Amino acid sequence: MSQSQPDPMTMYPFQNTCVSIRVLMIGPGEGVPGGISSLVQAFVPLLRHQVNLAYIPTVKRRPLKNSGKISPQNVVLVLWQFIRFLYAVLRFRPQIIHLHTSQGIAWLKDTFFILVGKACGCRIVLHMHGGNFDVLYGRSSRLAQHYTRALFNLADAVIAVSAEWKKRLSHIVPAERVYALPNCIAVDVIPQAECAKGVSALFLGSVGPTKGIFDLLEAMSHLKSRGCDMHLWLAGYEEEEGDLARAHARLEELGLQHSCEILGMVQGARKAQLLHDAALFVLPSYREGLPMALVEAMAAGLPVVATSVGGIPDVVRDGYNGFLVSPGDVQALVDKLAILGGDPSLRSLMGKRSRQIAERELDVKPYVSGLVALYKSLSDANAR
Repeated sequence: MSQSQPDPMTMYPFQNTCVSIRVLMIGPGEGVPGGISSLVQAFVPLLRHQVNLAYIPTVKRRPLKNSGKISPQNVVLVLWQFIRFLYAVLRFRPQIIHLHTSQGIAWLKDTFFILVGKACGCRIVLHMHGGNFDVLYGRSSRLAQHYTRALFNLADAVIAVSAEWKKRLSHIVPAERVYALPNCIAVDVIPQAECAKGVSALFLGSVGPTKGIFDLLEAMSHLKSRGCDMHLWLAGYEEEEGDLARAHARLEELGLQHSCEILGMVQGARKAQLLHDAALFVLPSYREGLPMALVEAMAAGLPVVATSVGGIPDVVRDGYNGFLVSPGDVQALVDKLAILGGDPSLRSLMGKRSRQIAERELDVKPYVSGLVALYKSLSDANAR
């Protein structure tokens, strides 16, 4: 989309299609980094041809350091979101509101859309991203827990991005209303990686302790001492303000200036090039739902070294298309990276298997078919 378009409502405009179900979707806008935005960009273009869809981007191109904070700027932004939402409901009269949300302040803000949507007689699809149940519910006050439970039970359907996330969410909403729908990618548009002369490991995600970045740098230091010739690309925005500076400092402390590159946030053609040039993908996270970066890496045909958290074990089969290690187990991370780094035939085999799993289980076409079937069931129930 051209950056010259002034009205965020035009990101995905109201339109008429041959399908009569009217869906108002709320989620991040163009240029917003993160997995939710990547997912939306993957499936919305196809979904638009199968339902009558209007899309409201909650935010576009906001600096990450400003997100998740209470500030005058963010209060104005939220009020503007609410105004656009009310306008869309009045103009579009949706049957279904599909809300992409996560945990923390974002969740509290997004409950406005649920309350207004239900008051207007809409069916609510609550699409829960992230993977930290404690932040959403477990560590909340009793009052906040009651509120979260009540709002979840107003939803007609809850989409979880993994079987593990569904299990956790089923503690606060009936399991029959929770649908596990793993994230997707348009697999056929992702170029497959090619075997390069050198061995480059790629990390995509937020740079910070939750994603295991400092464990990964420690592992690279051990690999260097073993004489393992591996290069690491760290691509992503900082998890918290100052994390990129801390990662740079740690990299220099460990003497990894020539074997590790911190690239910052990458998108579009630059990200595609990294996926194409990498030999393997690494993600030593402590918490996850089902990370879009992992889905993209598998679609690119990369073998994976990742932690066994969230929905990752649903798609990375240990010893088949990659290796799984426990969060924080630096020695295991070193061992698995060394195995893949030293065996090009194994990398090739596991990479092909990753691509096959992506084609079979993570492609956008069956994903959209599942969404449309869910919409239809909710629409039919509403008609009855």
